[in-house]
Amino acid sequence: MYGGNSLSSTKFKQLSPAEFFYNNRSMAGFDNPTRAVYTVMRELIENSLDACDAHGIKPLIYVSLKRITADELEVLIADNGVGVPSRYIADAFGRVFFGSKYTIRQSRGTFGLGGKMAILYGQLTTGEPVNVATSIGSDIHLVKLSIDIKLNQPIVHQKKILHNPNSYRGTTVSIKFKGDYVSARNRVIRYLRMTRIALPYASIIFFDPENQVFLAPALTESMPKPPVESKPHPYGVDIIKVKEMVDSSKREVTLLKFLQKFSRIGVTTASRFVTWLGLDPNRPVKKLSDDEIKKIVEGFKSFTFLPPDGSSLSPLGEQTIRTGLTSEYNPEFISVTTRPPSAYEGFSFIVEAALAYGGGINSENGSNEVRLLRFANKIPLIYDSSNDVAMKVIEEDIDWANYGLDPKVDPLLIFIHIAASKVPFKTAGKEYVADREEVRREIRLALRKCARDLKTYLSKKKREQNFHMRNEKLLGYLTLINKYSSALSGKAPLEGRQLGLLIKGAKWDDAKEEI
Repeated sequence: MYGGNSLSSTKFKQLSPAEFFYNNRSMAGFDNPTRAVYTVMRELIENSLDACDAHGIKPLIYVSLKRITADELEVLIADNGVGVPSRYIADAFGRVFFGSKYTIRQSRGTFGLGGKMAILYGQLTTGEPVNVATSIGSDIHLVKLSIDIKLNQPIVHQKKILHNPNSYRGTTVSIKFKGDYVSARNRVIRYLRMTRIALPYASIIFFDPENQVFLAPALTESMPKPPVESKPHPYGVDIIKVKEMVDSSKREVTLLKFLQKFSRIGVTTASRFVTWLGLDPNRPVKKLSDDEIKKIVEGFKSFTFLPPDGSSLSPLGEQTIRTGLTSEYNPEFISVTTRPPSAYEGFSFIVEAALAYGGGINSENGSNEVRLLRFANKIPLIYDSSNDVAMKVIEEDIDWANYGLDPKVDPLLIFIHIAASKVPFKTAGKEYVADREEVRREIRLALRKCARDLKTYLSKKKREQNFHMRNEKLLGYLTLINKYSSALSGKAPLEGRQLGLLIKGAKWDDAKEEI
């Protein structure tokens, strides 16, 4: 019936998280040696930027990529972030799904996975451990470690502690891996350029294997406010999450008090919600039955709560976007808009959009492609733009002809940034944002606002051009009239300044006074 195999002969095996992603590394962007170079650098740079951004520190990032052999590279990344406390170093770099990303606030990382995948990829291709040097301002800790793939735990090969008389603070990571930098170079440089656009307050120095230097000094002193951790919103929790919160509550906590652990629920809203459900507000939450917890979660989906307030988010801000786009393209016009906080599945997000027109963007014209810069939580998104929700909005939701625009022909650059407590990435590789209707709507509204602003600017520009053309024609006619009327009357002709005044609508007597 089934080839003679019995159920008793079927073999079952448990995979650790590290082993799963080791076997499925393409999910995280390690498909081939070219993409691996880009992914390793991106993941490590993002970890460094998060260590600075999340704590209000202006990032200073040093990156070095050296060629060890024909196909082996060594990347070293150093930052001035907060550093890693000594008790967490081994797990932070040697255990998949361990880290500081599992809170409800905006961060570049989502799964606590990318940096560890870079370490795993290095182990897979070279067999070499990762070297880490970090300090929170006290002693400097040097650790050499690798990841036990079967057990998903760190293997520490060497530890050393150095005195830190200058109170150095930050982290340095060095990984050896196999990759093709020649093929990846354009992607890497594009990533760094886009990072400079989104983070003009950061300083980045990159030395590549070809002895080329990419230098991006900070262009501004101002930084976006750091994100703060927020409570879970009732729209975004399920039964398991609520049970977890119940289990972690103290025995004396009542249902009324418990509900105030959620975002946008105060005493008044909690009382209304409990009354609406028909439950006892003074009942200890630990005595709730499974059916009552299920009733609460289902009630969360139906009751009207205020949307998340966006305090967990750190949008770039209009001035940051303008500074970044101006530094790279120097366009003649920029329109920037920031949408108010919105939510999907209880996760707050903010969409920022910009349209940049003319200037340096002209040099990219003629490609017959939409020029789109995509960012999510300040991460430049390079790959798979055709699958991104932003591209779908651009191509399907907006009639650009209504604004007198054609994104594929005009010198137009479209900028989209999504700041979210949880970005709806479609894959673990964080390459494109899924087509969520709530996100799509906000992008659509933001782009329409920018397009209206650009239409107004272009209409005004066209009117001014038409006005100047009209004046030039009038000046030509008046010059001829002035010449021949002077010859006929025997009087001196008017000067050019006087003719200009006539064109502008000055009276004849006023023009004569200029003689």
